[in-house]
Amino acid sequence: SLGIPRGTVAILYAPTHRDYRTTQLHTLDLDRLLRALGPRFVVLSRAHHTYKAPLAATSGRLIDVSDHPSIESLCLASDALVTDYSSLMFDYANLDRPIVLHAEDREAYEAARGTYFDVRAFPPGAIARSQDELTDIFATGHWRGSRSAQLRAAFRDRFCVYDDGRAAERVVRHVVLGEAGGLPSVAPLAERHPAPAAGVADEPLPRADVTEPTPRL
Repeated sequence: SLGIPRGTVAILYAPTHRDYRTTQLHTLDLDRLLRALGPRFVVLSRAHHTYKAPLAATSGRLIDVSDHPSIESLCLASDALVTDYSSLMFDYANLDRPIVLHAEDREAYEAARGTYFDVRAFPPGAIARSQDELTDIFATGHWRGSRSAQLRAAFRDRFCVYDDGRAAERVVRHVVLGEAGGLPSVAPLAERHPAPAAGVADEPLPRADVTEPTPRL
C-alpha cells in the first residue's frame, strides 16, 4: 500500500522539530543518499507534524509518508529507522529493528532545547555526524551489524522493560482505579517476539561488515 518494492530495504526517515528554526531545513539530501546506496534501498520520508510541507516529494524510491495516518504502520513497514532526537526511537526500539541517529546539528539542538540524556553516551545504534557518515553506515552494513545490535540491546534493556503491550493498563488500574495488586506481570524482553522486518530478515550481512568501522559515538 505504500509502494515499497518487494526485496528492497525500507528506511523510515523521521526527524524531529527544531525550536531554533522557523522553517523546515533539509539536513539530508535524500536523493543523494539513495543514489549512493543504490536500487536496493527505499526511503520513507516523514516530516514532523509541526511543518506543513513534506521533506521531499515522492519520486522513485523516495516516498513521502508525511500525511500517512499511522506512524505505527510506517514503523512496521520499515526495516530501519533514521532519526535524530525524536522520541520515536523509544517506540521503534520495541520492534528490535536497527536505529541510526543522524546528529549533524547536535550542538545547536542541545543549546536550543536540550535532551533528557546524552544520546552519544547511550545511543540505540550507530550515530552519523554527517551525510557521508550516514551513507557509509548503510553501505557497509554497520547499521545492522553486531556493534549496532549490542547498542540496541542495551538501549532496550534501559528503556523498553515495561513496554510489553500492557503498560497503560497497569498505570490506569494502579493510579486511576487504585488497585493495589493483581496487575498483569511484565513480560521479560527475552520472551517477547516483535514482528520481523520484511526486507532484511533472511539476507546475509555484506562482507564489509566483518570488520565494522569504529562506532561513531
